[in-house]
Amino acid sequence: MVLNKKQFDAFKMEIATFGNIPILSQYCGIGCVFCKVHTDSYLGQYPKIPMIDKEDLLSGFKYINPNVNYIRLGAGVLVAPHTDPFLHPQIYEFIKLASEYFPNKKVSTVTTGAYIEDNKLDFLNSIPNYGIDLSLITMQEQREAIIPRSEREKTMYLLKHAPLNKCTLMFTGNLDEMKKDLELLYGLGVHKKVSQILVRRIEHTETSQSKLKKLSQACIDGYEECISWLKDNYPDVVFTVPILKDVFRGGNNEYFIDAQERIDAQKEIINNIPRDKSINLISPLSGYEYFKKAYQGIENVKVNLIENHLYGGSVSVAGLLNHGDIKNQFHPEKNDVMILPKEMYNSEEVDIQGNPKIELSKYYNAKIYLV
Repeated sequence: MVLNKKQFDAFKMEIATFGNIPILSQYCGIGCVFCKVHTDSYLGQYPKIPMIDKEDLLSGFKYINPNVNYIRLGAGVLVAPHTDPFLHPQIYEFIKLASEYFPNKKVSTVTTGAYIEDNKLDFLNSIPNYGIDLSLITMQEQREAIIPRSEREKTMYLLKHAPLNKCTLMFTGNLDEMKKDLELLYGLGVHKKVSQILVRRIEHTETSQSKLKKLSQACIDGYEECISWLKDNYPDVVFTVPILKDVFRGGNNEYFIDAQERIDAQKEIINNIPRDKSINLISPLSGYEYFKKAYQGIENVKVNLIENHLYGGSVSVAGLLNHGDIKNQFHPEKNDVMILPKEMYNSEEVDIQGNPKIELSKYYNAKIYLV
């Protein structure tokens, strides 16, 4: 076993919380402009993971949520983020082990594909429950500016011959580039091989480099137009939903379904709280207007917008809320109960900065529910 206790604690937290098995922290050297490795100070609290061995991998399998239908190797959110799993010398053995250990789950690796060995594609194609989540980004003019070591020829080869599970494009702010990317993928028949083609919005945080902020802002400014065009021309393409607005319905309604399920769960809690108690829902920008509308007319419930100042400019994900932003922006006159998004905390009930939930409960002298 390679991992020490601190490393293993972070390792199992990543697996239990996100379903990702981090297998190493080696910087991949591809140089993607949005890579968090060198610019994200909040990831510094998590230890770097050395190349794990077979014993570590098998131990990690025990922390996979039995209810999820996927296993991802090497793609950590907080632990070992943005490395490439194919840098690990045992990656092909690990893929085989995971596919046999979880025969009813999809095993995937998130990668740009730069380090996949061409002579291993037949082996990878032979594993029925394995697929590559290929981070294509874009194949157009901006590709080399976003991915300095873009491996364009290798990427084209993988699109034609690799066992693909998902193919991810990023909207660069240029709609013509998106059109050309989709024409390429459909021309190669990729849409017939993958479970989905996903279009993402490029995000940035306060600590991001200026080049990324400029690219991200161009993407954000034109994202609604891009999605409207996608819905008209490529209705089968899935897209991320940064804000619960009607313009984003149709590409991936899971976000709206999840929001309604969350509201139903919140109301179940609220209905069991006396009407004279003041209840405050804490909401990021992504769901604020949607949730506010859902609670109109309920006098003892207030939906409070908390912007992601600490961890973002454009970030609007519930899981990135944190104690610092809440304390700086939320100053209620009455506050008996707080309802927070469950994604804000990991499996050990600490936020992204390592603050425990109980600390916030004491600070506001309020009962906290996670939904």
